[in-house]
Amino acid sequence: MNMNVESPKAMVNIPMTRMLLLCGEGAQPSEVEPLVEFSPRIVVSPLDPARLKEQLSGGSADLVVVNLARLSEAELSVLDDIRALAGHLPLIVISPQLSPEETRRLFSLDLQDWLPKPLEAGDLIDSIQKAMRSRPVTTNRVHAVISAVGGAGATTLAVSMADLAATHFVKKHGSVALFDLDFALGDCGYTINLMNDFNLGSVASAPRRVDSEFIRVIQKKHPNGFFLYSFKRPELNTELNGYELVLRMLDAVSVEHDHTFLDIPYYETEWREDVFSAVNSFTLVSELHLPAIKHTLDLIERIRALRGPEVPVHVVFNKHQTRLFGQQISKRRLKELFEETPFHFVPQAQGQISQATDRGVLPSDVSRRSGFLKALTKYMKAVQMSVEVSS
Repeated sequence: MNMNVESPKAMVNIPMTRMLLLCGEGAQPSEVEPLVEFSPRIVVSPLDPARLKEQLSGGSADLVVVNLARLSEAELSVLDDIRALAGHLPLIVISPQLSPEETRRLFSLDLQDWLPKPLEAGDLIDSIQKAMRSRPVTTNRVHAVISAVGGAGATTLAVSMADLAATHFVKKHGSVALFDLDFALGDCGYTINLMNDFNLGSVASAPRRVDSEFIRVIQKKHPNGFFLYSFKRPELNTELNGYELVLRMLDAVSVEHDHTFLDIPYYETEWREDVFSAVNSFTLVSELHLPAIKHTLDLIERIRALRGPEVPVHVVFNKHQTRLFGQQISKRRLKELFEETPFHFVPQAQGQISQATDRGVLPSDVSRRSGFLKALTKYMKAVQMSVEVSS
């Protein structure tokens, strides 16, 4: 029995979970809510017995928890209704000890779990974790675009990858988002003239306000079809509740969209490791010189230690320039250094990128047939991102 729940970091293995809580006669929400308050990824909403059909329809919940003071016929009737309306949702029931007959009747409802009172925080968290692991895997994908060193151009690549995904790979068959995790600058918004002046500090003190409705309020949509979440809020890097707020936003955004691209800065943040633990693929943006290569190798080692050898990791050498007598560091030497990690090249496009940045538009708005975009499209196909996006 797990009775030690000390902080939100103990809950990093729980995905964003929308939990509906119904309390029977004589049972109180205060018996349950404090037991999950340590997790930044569990959003609790009350379930009203009079509004079961409305609240259980439309995919607005991930599981149902029912807290009972007794198991009467009225409570069993409500449980029957929940099962009839939402048989696909995990159902966890909390109650005092039951007689053998009550236990038999309860488990005939195909429960995910039954937890006897008195209840410890670890009991409920463990049950929720098991329920979330057993639910069908979603097709939502999260792609991390990480700057291995400052100035490598990861923001430009992340913006263009979201653009290509929305205009070439997804189109009308899915939703694409770009989430800028560099709160110090918020450069994604500035780059394409889609700034967001929403004050995230106004919700930092109450991160549990973050849900799908909140995400829809703060999102910006580019004419090319992708959604942007980019905020210049440097204080989030040191805000007391910044860690929880960012994790809740990440989870809510990834649930909202089929494909989410993350623009991740090179510097360390409190949530960096949590993000690395959850994404589906890694694109490490680097440059072709020794210091950048060393930083990239360090980053690969960190990701492999955290995620193992199976997670897709690719290196993109940005701003690549071909030379008459070959490049300073040969492909053969790069293969020796990176071993099993594939690497790709995206050519220098200073004129196109500078013009796009000065005008506040996408590189594709300047030239759709540039070598830069052709190489980036080729990269996305090579790593089978187009297959994933089309799924």
